[in-house]
Amino acid sequence: MKTLHFCIAAALAMALPAAVAAQDTTEGPDAPMRQIFQAPGAVAFMTTPTAGEAGRLGLWTWVFLKQPIPGGANALALQWDIDCAGQTTRTLRTAVYRDATRVRTDAGIDIHATPAPGTPGAVTMAAACATGRPRAEPLPTLAAARASAAQTFAAQP
Repeated sequence: MKTLHFCIAAALAMALPAAVAAQDTTEGPDAPMRQIFQAPGAVAFMTTPTAGEAGRLGLWTWVFLKQPIPGGANALALQWDIDCAGQTTRTLRTAVYRDATRVRTDAGIDIHATPAPGTPGAVTMAAACATGRPRAEPLPTLAAARASAAQTFAAQP
């Protein structure tokens, strides 16, 4: 069920019309990232968290989809502000991609909220706030993460 929630939330985030939020030209980062989620049709990677304001963490999650959503988008990059102590997240922006081409970047929400189980926010928060667990080795670049996702999809029925 978590897989379904994650995939639906990712697809809905990419399907939001551009007019809903202010546009900017921010691109998701090309930075080292590690895989945090895999399911049939979706693979997600997270950049290394950085210390933010008031002890919160800042990071990006890249979500790659095996099948594009209507309109052709098949990836998105979400910029997060995560409060591990308060167990809340805030999406600062969402960049929507068709392959390696950015389609648009939408502004995030203004408040921190507790993410619903199985959503990109919940999966990212769990990975970012985890302590004492071994972490996967990061891939060095966005291209490496994109290639890893493509290999994963090629191996899926």
